[in-house]
Amino acid sequence: MGTTMEGYSLSKRLSCVADWIKDTGHRCVADIGTDHGYLPVYLAKNNIADRVIAMDVRIQPLNKAESNVRLYGVQEKVELRLSDGLDELKPLEADTITICGMGGRLIQSILTRGKDKYSENTQIIVSPQSEIKEFRQFLVSAGYTVVRENFIKEDNQFYSIMDCRFNPEFELYLRYGKDNLENRNQDMYQYLNRELDTNLKILDTVTRAGAKERKAQVEMELYYIRRALEYFND
Repeated sequence: MGTTMEGYSLSKRLSCVADWIKDTGHRCVADIGTDHGYLPVYLAKNNIADRVIAMDVRIQPLNKAESNVRLYGVQEKVELRLSDGLDELKPLEADTITICGMGGRLIQSILTRGKDKYSENTQIIVSPQSEIKEFRQFLVSAGYTVVRENFIKEDNQFYSIMDCRFNPEFELYLRYGKDNLENRNQDMYQYLNRELDTNLKILDTVTRAGAKERKAQVEMELYYIRRALEYFND
């Protein structure tokens, strides 16, 4: 049985997603492939999120989502964006990202292409409808941790739901090499300090230019450089 909200029933699958978001207390949620916007409306209407970004690659579902947003009076909390995956999401804009109702390969592609949009603090809830074994292999090989998962039968269909976090150490190893960091390679230390100085100068330039998206990208780069430099601390 799903969760009923003033005229429509949230599916069991989306009810599970909503409950997991509620557990974290996260206040900005990006729903990728929002379809009719049922999850964003529910999150906004029940004050589970202060802000929800409902995103879809097609205009028709967004138009339906907009109708539901207006019907339930949550225009101030729900923003609609036409977006291919995470493309129109700003880096670190959302505390939670949900991607449900797509094939595993497509979700993998979305997460890979949008890797600069989230960090280890971002809750990532996914529900792959196919290629589940391959998707699990991707999560392991790409450095994600599955915090919890559920398996639900609804309308004679079976759904796997996973609450994931990205492990930044994996990203550091990809960028700079595990041995270089753990063995405190001094040439790597010099390189990281040079990159730190370079990116700080770039950050100053883009900040003064008001280039917000570029600024967020540079801040993400600085985040990983500083994390890597922590390996060289006594």
